[in-house]
Amino acid sequence: MKETLKGKSLRFWITVGMILALAPLAISASVGYVLLDRGVIAPVHDVAFRQRHQIVPAQRLELLIWNTLTPVDEYVEDGNPLHRQAYQSFRAQIEAGFAGLLDAVEEDPTTQTVVRRARESWTSADALATRLISSPIDPADPRRIEAMERFHGEIVATSDKLQAAFGQLSGAIQKDHDVAVLAYERSLWIAGIAGGISLLAIICGVFIIGRIIGASVDRLVAGAAIFARGNRDHRIDVQVPPELRRVADEFNHMIGRIRESEEALAALAHLDSLTGLNNRRAFDQAFREAWARFERYGEPCCLLAIDIDRFKRVNDTYGHAAGDEVLRTLGNVISHHKRPSDQVFRIGGEEFAVILPKTDRSAARAIAERLRRAAEAMQVAVDDKSLGVTISIGVSEASDDLDQNRVVENADAALYEAKSNGRNRVVVSRPAGLSDQSAA
Repeated sequence: MKETLKGKSLRFWITVGMILALAPLAISASVGYVLLDRGVIAPVHDVAFRQRHQIVPAQRLELLIWNTLTPVDEYVEDGNPLHRQAYQSFRAQIEAGFAGLLDAVEEDPTTQTVVRRARESWTSADALATRLISSPIDPADPRRIEAMERFHGEIVATSDKLQAAFGQLSGAIQKDHDVAVLAYERSLWIAGIAGGISLLAIICGVFIIGRIIGASVDRLVAGAAIFARGNRDHRIDVQVPPELRRVADEFNHMIGRIRESEEALAALAHLDSLTGLNNRRAFDQAFREAWARFERYGEPCCLLAIDIDRFKRVNDTYGHAAGDEVLRTLGNVISHHKRPSDQVFRIGGEEFAVILPKTDRSAARAIAERLRRAAEAMQVAVDDKSLGVTISIGVSEASDDLDQNRVVENADAALYEAKSNGRNRVVVSRPAGLSDQSAA
């Protein structure tokens, strides 16, 4: 039985674990939904309805009724017609408010009865108010005083009855609230119990899966850590479960692809995108290696520093696209006329460098002359025209009394002298000074 379980796939164990973990939650969710729907959501909807369509309208209606006292009392005192208009505006709002409130409490006969009684009191108050604001002003008239007192009394009676209706509505809201709280508490208990069972199931599932596939996962993690430390030769060996074996195989394949990509990127990092030649970074590395061979084995080595004459004039006259074409063409010409062992670099702008291994000063001069003549004969097509350029070359040779940087500086100094003495020439640096030169 144990061996059979070990042979099960990772998908099988994850499925079993998920079922064990989610089953209590699913049951809890179903029961909780019923409780929430019947015990919380429905009461909350009822509370919201009562609040929006019953409580708030009742409060607003009561406030409007009390507000009618002001225009009536002030009209009795000063007879201003504006007070009559204000009362009529309040009366219209109150009539609409009673109509809406009666519709809202239609399903609550007890509350509806109280609201109807409040409306009857308001009707009596309205009749008194209408008579007061329609008759001539006579503050000493006993009937007017009696009507004012009765009007105030009817307003108070209407307010009391609305307060009674408000109390009944508040009681219904409190009842809904109590039901919702009870259902919510039960939902919490059910959710807590289900969560505990699910947690226990998750712990058991993690323990079981860990015992079955822990070793394989550890191998994957260890392999990933080794890869993260930069080791691209390590391969992960995982056999069970089948899914993790495929993961390990893909990971090993990915490591191989990453290694190939890194090698390709390293190669691109040493290439000049315009000419396809090696760049300054590649030059620095190659010259260090050539210098190391010179120091260790005494292998002769020379360096050519090449610069295109009046290249700025080419860019200014024909444009940078023409200048780029000149650079590409010159790179091809130099690469074509160099020896197989020579290394060509574009080190910046219109500057090139050539490392000549196993080459002394005289051989380097001959190679430089061959390159200069090839460049002089080069023609670049620009806008249906042929453009010719020349180059100046400085040559330096590695020697025991110079360090690596000094050899580069000597080549640059020889190049500077070639350009200062008329360009289109080769100048060879000597330990005693720059004196050996040739020109077209």
